[in-house]
Amino acid sequence: MRLKDLRWYILASVILIISYAAIAVCYYVPIRAKAESSMKVLGLEATENIAQIAESKVNSLYDAYMVDSSVCEYVSLTAVESKFRDIPDGERKIVFTQHKQFTNNLSSDTNYYFYFLNTNLDVPTCGRVSAATIFEFISNPEENENIFDTFIYSKDGTIYYENTGNNYFFMLDVLNTSKFDLLNESDTFNSVYTIDNQNGVLSAVKFFNVYVSTFIPINNPYLAIEWVMQQALIFYICGIFVAIGMLAILILGCKKASKLLRADRHAVQKTNAVVIRIDLDGKVIFTNKTFKQIFGIRKIENVDNIIDVDTGESILNTVKEHKAFECSIEISDEEVRYFSLTPLQISQSYYLMGTDITIDYLRRKHLFLMSGRNEITNCDNQFSLTNNYKHIVLNSSFYDIAFVEYNISKYEEIIGLFGRTNFNILLNDFLTIIHETFTDLAIYHINDAKFIVVFPNLNIEEVTDKIKQSLDILRRPFQIRQNHIYIKCKIVVYNLKKEDANEVSLDTIQNKLELALKNIADFSTKDYIVYEPAMDNVIEAAGEMEKDLINGLASDEFAMYLQPQYDVISNRIDGFEALIRWVNPKYIDKSPQVYIELAEQRGYMLDIGRYVVKETFKLAKLLEPYNVHVSMNVSPIQLLQVGFVQQLIDEFKVLRLKPGSIAIEITETFLMGNFQLMTEKLKRLKEMGFHIHLDDFCTGYSSMLYLKDLPVDTLKIDKEFTKYIETNKVHASIVKTICQLGTSLDMDIICEGVENQAQSDLAKRFGARLIQGYLIGKAVPYEEAIELLDKYNGKRK
Repeated sequence: MRLKDLRWYILASVILIISYAAIAVCYYVPIRAKAESSMKVLGLEATENIAQIAESKVNSLYDAYMVDSSVCEYVSLTAVESKFRDIPDGERKIVFTQHKQFTNNLSSDTNYYFYFLNTNLDVPTCGRVSAATIFEFISNPEENENIFDTFIYSKDGTIYYENTGNNYFFMLDVLNTSKFDLLNESDTFNSVYTIDNQNGVLSAVKFFNVYVSTFIPINNPYLAIEWVMQQALIFYICGIFVAIGMLAILILGCKKASKLLRADRHAVQKTNAVVIRIDLDGKVIFTNKTFKQIFGIRKIENVDNIIDVDTGESILNTVKEHKAFECSIEISDEEVRYFSLTPLQISQSYYLMGTDITIDYLRRKHLFLMSGRNEITNCDNQFSLTNNYKHIVLNSSFYDIAFVEYNISKYEEIIGLFGRTNFNILLNDFLTIIHETFTDLAIYHINDAKFIVVFPNLNIEEVTDKIKQSLDILRRPFQIRQNHIYIKCKIVVYNLKKEDANEVSLDTIQNKLELALKNIADFSTKDYIVYEPAMDNVIEAAGEMEKDLINGLASDEFAMYLQPQYDVISNRIDGFEALIRWVNPKYIDKSPQVYIELAEQRGYMLDIGRYVVKETFKLAKLLEPYNVHVSMNVSPIQLLQVGFVQQLIDEFKVLRLKPGSIAIEITETFLMGNFQLMTEKLKRLKEMGFHIHLDDFCTGYSSMLYLKDLPVDTLKIDKEFTKYIETNKVHASIVKTICQLGTSLDMDIICEGVENQAQSDLAKRFGARLIQGYLIGKAVPYEEAIELLDKYNGKRK
């Protein structure tokens, strides 16, 4: 539901609220003013009313006590007769005031008296009782409780005497008094509050208390609390109606917005356009029916496998830049489709909308190929080589033709780590070096990482000299994203003899080059080989090994061996590195590197990787009681694979492994490109209890800036440095420096390839805590690893 669809309904609700608030303010201000005025007036009226009650009580006092001549004084009636002129016959009037004010003379007597006139006597009499005498009398509640139903309050609020709920006032002076005068709490008499300008005495009850306790009829001009509560209830009910109105408006708005949203979704589902909705992290939230049905995609977790064809990377970065793009999606193992998509950000998600351009994209790509040029390097491509082959053969009457094939090793990792754009830059730099070496010769860009140079020659030494010259240049680092990286290049050569030129096809040449490339490790320790017919037997053997490898994975012929890592400080085995071995009589003596490289070349590394993870975790669980860890190697491609990190975490949880029982060994290739993504994955593993080891440190892509940000626990020094630690000062200095660096960064150090005690002693002196090598033991099966633990750590009780 979009906020935009509700804007008018929300505006109506806001106007309703503002109107209600404005009415409330306009209604509240005059009511409050009237209430305050009423409270003041009501307080005085209440005072006057209660004073009449007080008068009757004072009359009772007179009857009971004041007639006692011992406390009562009589004054001349003539001097004060006017004071009682308006009093009806048969009633007493009591006045409370100072003597000099009562008699209107200049008397120096400033004491307060109660003056009273009794007309029931034969002779009207005016008497007085001093206030001090009265206060002394009424302060004794035990003697006077039958006379006074009253409160007596002191200035601090203390109740001296209380036996009814009435407010008590001694009296209200009717002389020179306006009943609308305000109370003034500053004047007191005997700590009892008085009425300003009135000479009256009253309790300290606040106006509001008087007001609340007073009932006023509905037609009265003053406000009673019951009336105010009535008004508040009315206003409260109005507020409820306002809230109901707001809710009704919003419900109507939501219904309309939902209707619009359903219409939008219906349109999205019915359109022939592709619609994909993703969150800010690239997780797929929604795909429309077109995307699901036409292309047979039922569920896509995230956009990691939707690749921008221009950058070769996941589309997420391009989407966040709000750029339109073309991308590829692998529908199945045999089908890839291409789309043109435009991102649109709405709130916390992106909508990717576009069309299927597979036919158009492949047509464009085919047209470019048919043009005979590679679209990245603008170099002649495979199509040109095929078309030119006959012409090349015709010119071989006097020369042999060497087909020199350059192959960039592990180029997929470079693409995965640096992205397609940076890899394309590297390809052009690579091509420039080949052009500079093979001046004026035809060069063909066959595919992503393969180039073929056609070299007419009189002898093969001319060719190999040029190859060596190019290799010298290629050993220098390439610069990508301010990182210096070294690429490895494998070169194979097929030298077509002039006498065989008409009998050998281009397909045959390229097949021989491909087979030689796959088996280059079996033929030479160099970075290049020249194909010879005698190699066919070895190539056939590699094919046989591939078949055996497939059967070996199916028949469980592989096993994980354990090589100990020894703590030179505590003199015990601290852990093991898990290494795969092929337990097949034909390959038991083969270096694991041979079949691992074959697996990489033929695409079986994912199967081997899954086996390594499963078995290593089982070994770690078995070794938990011995308080040792197990480390395993993980390649960058594995770590970048969607779901691989979660697979490790799930396996860790299923077996309920202790934190620190598994260490993930990564190589310095991890430091190349896509560094942030790699770091995030490694941090997640570390948070879940894995240790992280950086393998072969200082052999490839070391960067101190990267090292400080990587969540690494341990640095592993490559055996090539340890091997010459006794005899080579440079190697010894490198090992010492790495140890010092690790110590300063609070990291452990493992020295690999330690084969004698002298190397172990030097490693310990330089600061390495752990050593690994034949001095302690080679990689052995689990049972023999337990024997090593019993030997070095003591038998477990």
